[in-house]
Amino acid sequence: MNKFGSAADLRSQQAKLTGATREIRKLTGGGIDLFGKLGCYLSFEQKQLLQDAARLLDSVNKQIEHAKEKRDRYEKKAKKRRELRERLAKQLVASNYPLPGNTLEDRLEILQIALIYNRARVFDHLYSTHQLHSKLKRWLERPKQLIGWRSEAEYFASQVGSLRCDFISHLTNEIAYDDGSEVEERLRVIKQKVADCTAQIALTSEEQETLRLWTDALQSAPEGLI
Repeated sequence: MNKFGSAADLRSQQAKLTGATREIRKLTGGGIDLFGKLGCYLSFEQKQLLQDAARLLDSVNKQIEHAKEKRDRYEKKAKKRRELRERLAKQLVASNYPLPGNTLEDRLEILQIALIYNRARVFDHLYSTHQLHSKLKRWLERPKQLIGWRSEAEYFASQVGSLRCDFISHLTNEIAYDDGSEVEERLRVIKQKVADCTAQIALTSEEQETLRLWTDALQSAPEGLI
């Protein structure tokens, strides 16, 4: 029974059954409320059937209580495991991909890693390789207004900062995902996919062109975090 929904779902169903049992007992209890008065019109056999139904619902409720407790223990254990994996994933990504983004070289490294990891199909799966290149080139279009930015280059640098955040978040979620393997193993598999990809082609002509465009755009961007 612990397969049928979460502990909260089971708790909700249990409350409904408890309410139904209570109403049935009112019909057979001869109380002064409406249900009790309606019970006066029931035959002895009908009251017996309702009392049997109430006992049956009590029995089902006990089963649900057991399933709820079992499910609750499972959910707490799963939550603890999930939080542990997320914490470890953040630590591994931080140590393996510091990606400071302070200098021109740092920013180009972020762009290059994002492009290569996308080509290896381990980053931003919603975008094909060509689509990601097109997206990054659109980011280089002159903004209509530079509100809050001192220059176009500074604005472009901030876009790289956003890309860094997306990459870190995506990779963290990717290796934290619980498929039964360890977090470290999921990171190792990702790195191997990237290594296999770059072993065939270090940088494609499209990647080189995108990086060239961004190099020109970022030349005059101030150093430091944007």
